[in-house]
Amino acid sequence: MKAAFFALHSGLPREAPGDADSLAWALDLAKTPARARILDAGCGPGADLALLRAKRPAARLEGLDLHAPFIERIRREQPDVTAGVGDMLAPDGVYDLIWSAGAAYGPGVSAALTAWRDHVDPGGVVAFSDCLWRTPRPAPAARAFWQQDYPGMMDLPGHIARIEGAGYRILGARWLGAAAWEAYYGPLSDRVAALRHDADAEMAQVLNETQAEIELWRAHGGDYGYYLSVVAPA
Repeated sequence: MKAAFFALHSGLPREAPGDADSLAWALDLAKTPARARILDAGCGPGADLALLRAKRPAARLEGLDLHAPFIERIRREQPDVTAGVGDMLAPDGVYDLIWSAGAAYGPGVSAALTAWRDHVDPGGVVAFSDCLWRTPRPAPAARAFWQQDYPGMMDLPGHIARIEGAGYRILGARWLGAAAWEAYYGPLSDRVAALRHDADAEMAQVLNETQAEIELWRAHGGDYGYYLSVVAPA
């Protein structure tokens, strides 16, 4: 099943919702300097590294991810980025900005923020997105999906408490808009359609589950969303 999942996701531009507008907003709020040292923690195939380069062309960019094919692709397509295979909670060095789009849920937001504290330069920040409930009464289908996929998913008050509990203060935050979701789900939907014809049983199951996830968002996306937080050690 894992092989089918990565075959589906091979070649996609990104692995989580996100867009240039939200990234630019975070950089401006963080006052990230022109020659900043920036880490993309859990960088996936490098979509946000390209956006970061466009916004801060003189920055020193690093990407870190456990999936080697993602890192190989970044090294091939973005040779000016230092990209390595490794644990995003254990980077090598300190940074003006640690950026992480939709990846902190893996180890857990609290664990990620705690691990990153020692890697944030004085005056530096962490900007990360995480999926949260937007309503106390989500549709049953949405609740069932996310309880299986992300059982630790929080509402907004819980998210804020988690950030503050890890010893950070919130500089600013906002919900990602529909364009950020379409930037992820649009290419993914096209990929699902392209693989349908020759799919074996294992791939067909992965395609069906992925299509159901996309349709869930189109039907009930107002019940949950990705929330981008810009935070600094308190």
